[in-house]
Amino acid sequence: MKQDPPLPSIAPPDRPTPRRIALWYGSGATAWIVLTEGVLADIVAPIPGLVRGLVLVAVSALLLTVLLRRTCVGSRLSSIEALAQRLRSISDQASQAIYVKDSQGRYLLFNRAAEQMLDRHACEVIGQDDHALFPETEAANLIESDRKLMAERRIETIDRTLTTRSGVRTFSVTKAPLLDTANRVVGLIGVSRDITDLLTASDALRRSEARYRSMFENMLSGFITHEVIYENGRPVDFRYLFTNPSFERHTGLKDVRGKLASEVFPTLKGADSEIYHLSLRVAETGRAEKCEGYFAPLDMWFVATIFMTEDGLLAVIFDNVTERKSAEQKIEHLAYHDSLTGLPNRLLAEDRMTLAAAHAQRDRTMAALLFLDLDSFKGINDSLGHACGDDLIRAVAERLRGCVRETDTISRHGGDEFLIVLTGPRTSDAISTTAHKILAGIAQPFEIQGQPLLTTASIGIAVYPDDGTDFATLLKKADTAMYHAKEEGRNTYRFFDQRMNIGVAEQLRLRNGLHQALDNGEFELHFQPQIDLATDRVIGAEALIRWNHPDLGRVPPDRFIPVAEESGLIVPIGDWVLREACRRAAAWQSQGLAGVTVAVNLSALQFKRGNLKQTIVNALTEFGLDPACLELELTESILIKDVEEVLATVFQLKALGLKLAIDDFGTGYSSLSYLKRFKVDKLKIDKSFIRDLATDPDDAAIIRTIIQMARNLNLRTIAEGVENQEMLDLLRLFACDEIQGYLIARPMPADEFVAFVRAYSPAPTDSAGEQSAAVPILVR
Repeated sequence: MKQDPPLPSIAPPDRPTPRRIALWYGSGATAWIVLTEGVLADIVAPIPGLVRGLVLVAVSALLLTVLLRRTCVGSRLSSIEALAQRLRSISDQASQAIYVKDSQGRYLLFNRAAEQMLDRHACEVIGQDDHALFPETEAANLIESDRKLMAERRIETIDRTLTTRSGVRTFSVTKAPLLDTANRVVGLIGVSRDITDLLTASDALRRSEARYRSMFENMLSGFITHEVIYENGRPVDFRYLFTNPSFERHTGLKDVRGKLASEVFPTLKGADSEIYHLSLRVAETGRAEKCEGYFAPLDMWFVATIFMTEDGLLAVIFDNVTERKSAEQKIEHLAYHDSLTGLPNRLLAEDRMTLAAAHAQRDRTMAALLFLDLDSFKGINDSLGHACGDDLIRAVAERLRGCVRETDTISRHGGDEFLIVLTGPRTSDAISTTAHKILAGIAQPFEIQGQPLLTTASIGIAVYPDDGTDFATLLKKADTAMYHAKEEGRNTYRFFDQRMNIGVAEQLRLRNGLHQALDNGEFELHFQPQIDLATDRVIGAEALIRWNHPDLGRVPPDRFIPVAEESGLIVPIGDWVLREACRRAAAWQSQGLAGVTVAVNLSALQFKRGNLKQTIVNALTEFGLDPACLELELTESILIKDVEEVLATVFQLKALGLKLAIDDFGTGYSSLSYLKRFKVDKLKIDKSFIRDLATDPDDAAIIRTIIQMARNLNLRTIAEGVENQEMLDLLRLFACDEIQGYLIARPMPADEFVAFVRAYSPAPTDSAGEQSAAVPILVR
């Protein structure tokens, strides 16, 4: 029978250190483990930190178990304390905290990692229980937990949060009981790892993922992740991997995940599919692209950003801008066409005149600009009403179309005025023939609202290049010639002649009078109330200038404003208006009319030449007026010329805290581009649209579009020229913000305005009554 080998011996500490531990361990079989402590470190050194620690723990546990089971053998190894001391040289190499406790919970081993983790030296801990490391309650809980673990002889792995010298930390702890050869529990061994930072990072990552997922799922833009399908190394198609809820809302498509884009849209690969070909380019080059276009399969305008997230994965972020495009197209149409007649407006007429001039220069012919004004139209309009007047304007426009060639252009200049551009006439007689034809056509009776109407026209003619080479010069001279035609009996035409000097005496008299008007105190301001439809309160007033001439009496603004513009006197007059408006508004505040805003029109010349910012600052400072109570109304013509210079001035005005509004919006150069750039606060819908709001579906559609567009751009809208309850009701329905007009009140002196505000009763029902000659202080 084979004999067991002799028991291993352990050299005492005072003996020359062979540093070799020979242990015998086995049950029913014989096994030898001979480890050299120095060699052990060399073995585990190349192993990564976490794994190395686990190896050391495992080896340490094995050694401790062997030694415990052999404690009864040999007089030189009398207790678990000696074994723990022997294991320290091994456990100190571990990156995890390793400790051994006896059955009473006293620490026998506390390695270097444990010292660093708990900021305690082993000498402070050995022989002590957990009260040496943790607060009373936590220590008691740990001791009780260890007692149960040893009693139940189980291994436990648990995350535990404890208060240490370094603060509250969380540890991942694994504990196991230690048994002697008699299978008695004589202590426990534990391994701990500080996972506080890991948990913090994990929690932060989890919160970050939740936050970004919430943002992703709730983002307004549609999002798509595609798998790129390649053939012969080239991208040819895209498979849907993921879409967010906004994708379905924008496109109406459901359950597309896993499908090819060419399956979802069979016509996708057509030559007109911009987004498909752009996506192919991004997948091939890896460079992100942004585009705006029309996607025919969904009948949708879009703005998209396309980029690669990683190899083989392509992402698309897009917005459905169909409504914006539709509104933009309507506004762009307004920019070049008259809403009442559908004819080109002045802006388009100017462009056509430029083209006609170029054609004339190339072919050595002429071009002509005809300025047509209906005779006695005001009488028709006043006696039969605006609806009848508008029907007549539309009928005149239609008749004019039959009097000129397709290469010529008819434009509505405003009111009852038309511009006609003749392209390529070779002689003055040819121009005269066309003018005769137009006059004869207009002189024929019109059938308007079931009754015949007769009217005539006066025409002024300016010829390129004899009378000028630019549109502004030709327009001015054609206008001059038209007034001569009226003076000579109307229903006729006149070519411009340098000897023409329409109203020289009157012009000179008005100009001289304007020079003295400011010094003599002949100007005054009237104010027309503006009502907030949401609250039915008077929230502001438009300031309108009046001139009381000592000899001529009250001069209408449409007579003296053009003279002031032409002479440059509009700049000092405009400065006076600004100062007087601020003075009145400040007085209102002291009279209890807090928050009432005063709106002042600015002329293009005043905006360009005047020291506008300083004038405003001086007025606000002098009267102590809150800048928020001053609103400046800018015409579209101001904003489209010298854009960068104007933009800088607008930004300076905005910085003062003023409000900015676009006056007569929709009648000239309406464009989304300047609304976006100039950061205005309000759009003032021109009264030409309001006039037939209740009877003309086109005007109603235009107004609704303008209001909706303004809301999308966070702008307020105000409708001027509101004259009856039906108009008011429709404007409320369309969600217009503010109104002004004769339904509420006519322009009135400042004292009367204060009384009006105090006595104002909302929801008026009376009609407007007789028209007034009130015109904004500085006409466009």
